[in-house]
Amino acid sequence: MEKPGNEVDFETMTIREGMVEVIVPKLDYYRVSPNEYVPSRAPVFYNPLMKENRDLTVLVANVIRREVERNLCFGDSMAGVGVRSIRVLTEAGWDEAYANDSSGRAFATIVMNARMNRLEDRLHASKMDANIFHIAHSLSGNRFDMLDLDPFGTPVGFLDTCFHAVKHGGVLSVTATDTANLFGVHKRAARMLYGVNVLKTGFMREIGVRVLLKAVAEAAARSERGIDPIVSVTRRHYVKVFVKVLKGRKHAFKSVSQIKFLKVRRIGKIYEPLGVVDVEEIGNSDSLLLGPLYTGETYSREWIEKMLLQKTEKTLVDKDVFKNLEILVSDNQKIIGSIDLTGLASSLRVNPPSRSLIIERLLKEGFKACRSGFDNNCIRTDAGLVELVRIIRSL
Repeated sequence: MEKPGNEVDFETMTIREGMVEVIVPKLDYYRVSPNEYVPSRAPVFYNPLMKENRDLTVLVANVIRREVERNLCFGDSMAGVGVRSIRVLTEAGWDEAYANDSSGRAFATIVMNARMNRLEDRLHASKMDANIFHIAHSLSGNRFDMLDLDPFGTPVGFLDTCFHAVKHGGVLSVTATDTANLFGVHKRAARMLYGVNVLKTGFMREIGVRVLLKAVAEAAARSERGIDPIVSVTRRHYVKVFVKVLKGRKHAFKSVSQIKFLKVRRIGKIYEPLGVVDVEEIGNSDSLLLGPLYTGETYSREWIEKMLLQKTEKTLVDKDVFKNLEILVSDNQKIIGSIDLTGLASSLRVNPPSRSLIIERLLKEGFKACRSGFDNNCIRTDAGLVELVRIIRSL
């Protein structure tokens, strides 16, 4: 472990997260309301509301630990106070971790937290740019079994180097907090950063997941690697995806073949998904096209079921994390896009219908239907908007 140049020069407090205790900047530095923080104002980045994000990392790390007998190495490109790495070592039993941050204050805090948790020999702190950190771990024998990238804003400037730092079969976790771009609120920024044309639809969170996965898949392909999504979630102000990294041109081709366009029809304020179309079909389309997007499966049911096995009375993982995973398991990934029931009811000037009742009626009539795993007010169905309107008016 490198030696910090200085001890922390700001007021701190000790907090408990999961099974560990760490030193963080005093929360009053950047608390703007009882449950709202602006971490960018703090001397070292730490967001208590992102515990659920770190909980997911621990759950995935636990699945890997139970299935892999060799030594496991974790990397965190933008570690802040280092709590994610410390939790992976302590709660998931990984053997070694590298926590990096370009901030000198963060570096000093990581060193202190490693010492506080008696992990000096297993947690290695570094102070460098995230891309340089990835390159430093790009040689065989020095790569990570799991690498976490959690920047402030968009991750696109760091994706290309990530894939050189992850072993074949390892996991890359990417968080994006620029949701206005991913969800189609800022259309020009979405085109500039992600190369997509997206609109603010009723199922914008799913769109955000698919935009981020598209960016990750393309970055992987540039290094002749493919991805296999294992978990994708969207909560509050962020989108987070976990993908297995697979080395080889055939895996790269397979991943980018999933990048297509979603055809939609706008009726009033409602966007009706009409299916996925390939690049060759664009010229003949008379509907709106969203994308290009990653249109493959966004998670592995097998992985999520293994994560759900960790739900016990003794778990320190937030209950909402497991609740969201349970919703994902029941989602139908074969249907791309969904219908916003609240928005549809508003356009029809009727009260919002019961989502479960609508799903029940659709299934009874022979359609496929389920709750969206990403957008709370939406359902997935192969029924058209006409059938949905008919059912809603009949209630």
